[in-house]
Order: sequence, then structure tokens, then C-alpha cells
Amino acid sequence: MSFLFPLFLLALLAVAIPIAIHLFNFKRYKTVYFSNVQLLKRIKQESKKKSQLKQLLILLSRILAITSLVFAFTRPYIPVGNHTTNVAQQIVGIFIDNSFSMKAEGEKGPLLEQAKIKAIEIANSYPAGTQFLALSNTLTPGNQFPLNKEQFIKQVSEIKDSPRSPKFSEVYSQSVSALASADKKAQKTLYILSDFQKKGMTVELAKPDSSVWTYLFPFEAGKTNNLLIDSCWFEIPGRKIGQAEKLYVRIKNLSAQAFQNIPIRLTINDSLKAVSNINIGAQEETVQEMNYTNNSEGIQLCKVELDDYPIVFDNSYFLSYQVRGKLQALAISNPQSNGSDYLKALFAEDELIDFTEVPENNIPISQLKNYQCIFMVNTQNISSGLKDELTAFVKNGGTLVLFPDKPKNYEEYNALLQSLNSNTIARFDTAKAHISEINYTHELYREVFKKQENNADLPDIKGFAVFADQMQRQETSLLRFRNGKNALSTHPFGEGNVYTFAFPLNSGNFNFVRHIIFVPTVYNMVLYSGQPQRYAYSTETEEPVILTQNLSSAEVKIINVRTKDEFRTSVRNYGTEKKQLLLDELPKEAGHFLVNDGNSTIQSISYNFPRTESVPEFNTKEELQKQISATKNRQIQLIESTDKNFSETILSLNNGKQLWKYFIGLAIFFLLCEVVIIKLWK
Repeated sequence: MSFLFPLFLLALLAVAIPIAIHLFNFKRYKTVYFSNVQLLKRIKQESKKKSQLKQLLILLSRILAITSLVFAFTRPYIPVGNHTTNVAQQIVGIFIDNSFSMKAEGEKGPLLEQAKIKAIEIANSYPAGTQFLALSNTLTPGNQFPLNKEQFIKQVSEIKDSPRSPKFSEVYSQSVSALASADKKAQKTLYILSDFQKKGMTVELAKPDSSVWTYLFPFEAGKTNNLLIDSCWFEIPGRKIGQAEKLYVRIKNLSAQAFQNIPIRLTINDSLKAVSNINIGAQEETVQEMNYTNNSEGIQLCKVELDDYPIVFDNSYFLSYQVRGKLQALAISNPQSNGSDYLKALFAEDELIDFTEVPENNIPISQLKNYQCIFMVNTQNISSGLKDELTAFVKNGGTLVLFPDKPKNYEEYNALLQSLNSNTIARFDTAKAHISEINYTHELYREVFKKQENNADLPDIKGFAVFADQMQRQETSLLRFRNGKNALSTHPFGEGNVYTFAFPLNSGNFNFVRHIIFVPTVYNMVLYSGQPQRYAYSTETEEPVILTQNLSSAEVKIINVRTKDEFRTSVRNYGTEKKQLLLDELPKEAGHFLVNDGNSTIQSISYNFPRTESVPEFNTKEELQKQISATKNRQIQLIESTDKNFSETILSLNNGKQLWKYFIGLAIFFLLCEVVIIKLWK
């Protein structure tokens, strides 16, 4: 047994008072005159013994009553666990997990509401003068200001669900930091109220602080059905006017029941574009194809949604993109060769592609950045200025296609290849070579052929470049000769791509031009070219937002399409010619946002809530206890009591088993014993 106020034990000296009274009464005597005392001698002796016993019992009752009363004022307790409060100044941090998973239904309603009620119960179990911190997933600077009990209850009642779902280690470290900065001298206690979702929940990763005692209080949700849209993507990367689109939607069923005929809706700019019905089994996922056509240019704000309850934050998926006009393709060709004639015939009067041809001796170098795809057709001369412009063109997202002829000077051509991290040309072989293999998995050919043939009838090539044997880890083979060498390969450079043929495009290789493989190969190179667009972002990850257009003014604003709220932002250089938006704070809600340059809209940004909170996997009390035991940290404990005496459980954890009430009862009992002895003992 321990005492909260041990100095009160000095009051035990008060037992001297009843002892002194007893001794004083014991010395007092009364003279009785009687004629004959012989017959009373025996009676007198018996009465004296009974009187002494009565006085001793009264003295004992008084001593025990005073002792019990003194012990009651010392606030005796029996320590529970390893933590007891032994200072008057206390600061209590209560973290309430307000992530989306806490919106699930428990036995007594939504888990978030239960957690808020428990937080208020914890606060009420502390004496007046205790300071509190109301902590949540937002972890804002305002959480670091200590509150009294009334202010704390008000702030807790205003906590709402949040898309943020920080890891346990982050929650613990920031909560401990908030407690330390609030009051360094006070005794600190931290309560974490959460469903302890398995995603990101690892107690072992938290670095314990010896000045803070932490208690984990888990909440259990009932079985909740959840159907969600996990992700969306397009069949091909480019978004063009008049293009038939295939949008793929991955849908997951995280419940124990199957769903039939669930409608999936696609709206673009608030207009319904496609509807599909799905059937999905329990604990399964499916990919649904949605078809539509881009009929207009400009920004397209897309939303894919389904109906599901009670978890609704993952029922929608937002994405957006910009439909531009025709793609611009340029051919830089050798005037002595007719290779560009085949490209001109292919792209003549095409609805999606504008094709331009220039000779290698008259190149508008300053205009190269206006094209999405550039063909180098049998060129012989590559100046240093052209090399630098082509390198910057690819690095900034352009597509460069190389048809090398037998050059007069390998140095200029190889200088370009080296600047693009490509393999250089060692020599030129005039022999014939047969193309024997196609990479059917690459986007150029993925949707071209109905079936894959290992022994397809592919063309012969007359004259090809032999590249130096260099390690090119990022190089992907698209067409391969029978001798194992690459006839066509590709690799990324910067944000663009380089396609390298091993042979020239000329009349000598007319077999390739007239073969069925020529059209999809060259056409898809242009179709998939151009600066890539980012269709969607997450509200949780800080991914850079890169502007796709140059700014004409210094005023940049971000506008929420739904609420019309707007805020100003700034930009900074990203790479050589690009700008990055500086978002001081991530959007807190999913939806579409527009980037305005002055009074004109130049770009869209779409945000989605992370799907980590959708997974209904939670740590049980046994699993939590196992993790706590593995840390060997006695300052983190699990609260398992959820009965009606919850406040008493909190008091016991902090102040031990309180005994002062029992000593008050004993003091009253001994006083009653004294009264009974005095009144009834005649």
C-alpha cells in the first residue's frame, strides 16, 4: 500500500488525545460511605474489572477511528500495473482516430462517435485543474494548446472524419511531441482511441518516451459490407479528339456477400457518358470496361461512381484530362532518300495527326518543341545544335524515332545516341536479315493482333546497323532479328521515349513498308507520343503537380469545382523548362480542381481519397497485446475494460486502487462502536 499524501501520517499523533483522556478518567475515583462493606467486597472487585474493560474498548475504538481518519486523508492506494499518478499537475493527451474506417458501425453506433464519448468519459475521470490535449489525424498546430475540461469536451464534439490515416508510429511521435511542448513539468498521459487497422499499425516501430504513459483503447466494428472502386486507367495513353476511348475500372468486393447487377456510371463534365452493370462475388475483384468517344476538345472532368452503403468515401473515383487537337508529327529527312514519302502517304489527311516534312539542311530548330513526335529518316548530318534540341525535346516528353542509314560520319550520329543514353553504331552491314520476333506485350502491338503467332510471316531487311555491345538496362526489344539482335527497340529518356530502328526507311526495305506490321508500328508511335498527362492524384501522397502549359501571368489560382472555393498558389522551376505548382497543403476532399492562369483555365487536377481505409482488417486485442509485449515497453498498456465502470478503470490505471473510502467507512464504524459501548454497556 502506498500513500498519495504521506505527510498526513504525522496526524497520527492525535491518538495521544484519547489516551490522555483515558488516563485522566482512570485516576479519578469516587468515595462511597457504607455501614458494612464486607458483603460488597466481592461485588466491588467484579465491577472494577468490567469498568476497566469497558474503558479500554472505548479507548481502542477512539484510537482506531482517529487512525482510520488519518489514513483516509493520506489517500492510500494499491498500485495497479506500473503507473500511478503521484503529482498534482497533470496533462492528458487523448488521440481520437477520425479516419474513414472509424465511420463503421459498432454495437453502440459509429465507432467515431463511440470514441468521442469515451474521450469525454476519460476527461471526466480526472480532477479539476487537469489539462487536456484533443488530438486527431489532422495533427494541426492547434492541437498543441492545452485545454481545460470544458474546452476539451467542446473540441472533441467538433471532431469530424478525415481522409488522413497516419501510421501508428507517426501518431505516437507527434502526440508525445505535443504533450512535451504543452507542459514539460506536468505528468503526461496519452490515450489512443482507434480501431487499430492493420494497415500501418505496428507498435514495435514507435520509439517509446519515458516521460509519457500510453494506453491503447481499441474499438471493434461489426461486419460491414464494402464495394469500392479501386482504380481507373485508359487502354491507350493519348487523349485525342474523336478518339474512341476504353476506360477500365477495377472494382473490389471486400464483403462476405455477392452483388448482382450493380450499376457503374461514368459522367464527363456532368453529362452521363456510359453505364455498365456488374456481377461480383464475395471477396473478389473485377475490371469493367466503359466505352465512349471524345467529342470535344479541352478539359474533361470524369467521375466514375457506384452506390454502396454504409462506407461511401470509396464509391467514387475522379480523373481528368485535356483533349487536344491533332498531334503534330515532323519528319527530318535526307533529300537524297525517299523514306519520308512512305510516312507522308501514311498520315495523309489523317483526322488525328498533322504531318510535316523538312529536309535536314533546313530545320526550324526553334520550332521542334511544338511537335509531339519527330522522325529522323536516313539523315546524314546532325549538328551540335540539332543534337541539343533533340535531346531536350525527348527529355521534356517528346517522342523521337530514328531510322539510321549508312552514315558518312558515325561521330555526329553517335553523339546524338550517346546524349540519349542509347547504344552507339559500330558499323553498317549490307547483308539481309529476317525479322523473326514481335513483342506482343508492348503497347505498340498489344491490341493490334487478335492472336500471337510465334512463326509469323515477317519481312526481310536489306542493310542494317550493328550497334556496339553496351549495357542498356532500360532498353526494350520490340522487333528482333533471327540472329538475336534488335531490329527495333525503345527506351525512356527523361519524360519522353526513343524508338531506334536498326535499318533505314528506303526502297531497299520496301518489304517492311508494305508489310502489315508497318502501319501499326509507325502510327502508334505518333499516337502514343506527346507529353503524358496525370489523370488523378491522392489526397495523402505529396506528388508534384507539373504544369503542362507555360504561364502568361504571375497570378495562379486553384479552384474547387464543387464548392467554388479558390486559393492562390505559386510555382517553381521543375527541370529545365517546366513549372511545378506549390501546394502548401494537400486538398482535404476528393474532387476536381482547376488551375487558372489569370482569367483562363489551363489545367485540371483530380484528387481521390486513398483506399487504405477501405480494407476491413483490424488488430484484435490479443494481437495488440502481443505487439505491446514484443516491445518490452511497460509504458504502453492496453485497456480492455469496456463495462459501465469505465471511469473507475481509468482512475485505477492512473491512481491505483483507491482505499480512502474504506478507511472513512472504518472510522465511522469505530465511532459507532464507541457509541454502542457507552450507551449499552451498563
